[in-house]
Amino acid sequence: MDFQRFETIIGNIMFFWVVCCAAVWLINRKKKKAVTGKVRKWILYISIIMLASYFLTNIVRNTISFTSLEKAISFYGKTNQQGHPLIGEETAFVPESDEGIIYVNIYEKRKDKWKLPQDFSLGGNRNAAGNSAMDKNTADYSAGITWDGNTDSCYIFLWDSTENGWKKRNVKDSENSNFIYFGSKLGKGLNVSIYYSYLKEVPSDYKLYIDDYEIEVDWRELLENR
Repeated sequence: MDFQRFETIIGNIMFFWVVCCAAVWLINRKKKKAVTGKVRKWILYISIIMLASYFLTNIVRNTISFTSLEKAISFYGKTNQQGHPLIGEETAFVPESDEGIIYVNIYEKRKDKWKLPQDFSLGGNRNAAGNSAMDKNTADYSAGITWDGNTDSCYIFLWDSTENGWKKRNVKDSENSNFIYFGSKLGKGLNVSIYYSYLKEVPSDYKLYIDDYEIEVDWRELLENR
């Protein structure tokens, strides 16, 4: 079992335990009875175990490091399908698919060693700040950037959630970047793919296209709002 799967199981168990505690409290309140001392002790003991497991996973996530990105990815988890890693100067951009939903993991490099990714969607990685925006004309496309640590470089990415979004299409930009494709097909209406590349410098007039369609977002705001 990889770390990511273990962390997910711990999270699910904690959620189930909170629901159980709430159910016990509501049942006793409805019956106008106090929770017995024995039940309270078991609730306390199990809650301590749950919290200890949660803090342990966070300690591991924030302290362990690896000599190579491949080792970090292998430890964190290869249970889910992984996209091709795109390595910058201080971080690495690695998408993955979990039951048809694509997530992005940002691995950070510190003192020549790789750290496990934080929750990118919540901005947990202090060196993975990013911005994204939906296309002004359609909800099928959204684009964004995430900075490569403290450098002036960034990763550029495009989400395609059209009906045939899992099919590889022609994506290009004004900087002649080479885009990497990673797609996932779960079912009708649940298909999505991501295209991502790396910009060494922030361009003054950036444009992004998928096939012959120009993605319309405010690139100036995305690239300047750090």
